[in-house]
Amino acid sequence: MRVALIEDHALIRTGLRLLLESANHWVEAEFDRAEEALAWLSKDKKVVPDLLILDLNLAGMSGLEALPRLRAQTKVLVLSMHEEAEYIAEAFAGGASGYLPKRAADRDLLDAVAAIARGERYLHPLLAPYLAEHMGLPTPEALSERERAVVGLLAQGYNLSQSAEKLGISVKTAATYKARALDKLGLESQPELVQWARERGLV
Repeated sequence: MRVALIEDHALIRTGLRLLLESANHWVEAEFDRAEEALAWLSKDKKVVPDLLILDLNLAGMSGLEALPRLRAQTKVLVLSMHEEAEYIAEAFAGGASGYLPKRAADRDLLDAVAAIARGERYLHPLLAPYLAEHMGLPTPEALSERERAVVGLLAQGYNLSQSAEKLGISVKTAATYKARALDKLGLESQPELVQWARERGLV
């Protein structure tokens, strides 16, 4: 992916660039202010970056203020020290494709970039419970132990029959647990259930 960085700490930008380039991504530009990135994006250019990695604490225009305008140009991954649900919710409302805490591991950043490249939204598993609680959404604790087990196996890529076999239960019973989980979580399909489980670290 072609990436641009908006981060006001030079050392962090250097670390991000080295990590991304080690995974065969290309860092096209680096900025320490959102205004500079917006001016750069507004210029006529044949190639727009596939992704912007955006800090929220910036001098001048904040990352949250700039996010809707940046998102109009390309996808945005927020990388922030803020882990409060209000920041996460506001970032996604502003059009972010992902949200990653700065304390995350290097591998997590690459996973987030890969997920966004696939057209998915990414939320680091550490943050999901805070956002769920803030929005009044069910957390994994809303499910029974067996329901969580079935959902976790489905999220790992096992089908219903394989999940039932691993748990030593019938396919019909496994299907019942899956149906109960869908009902409790207000979801409508297995893909939605799988995404929910992955976002909450049930894999």
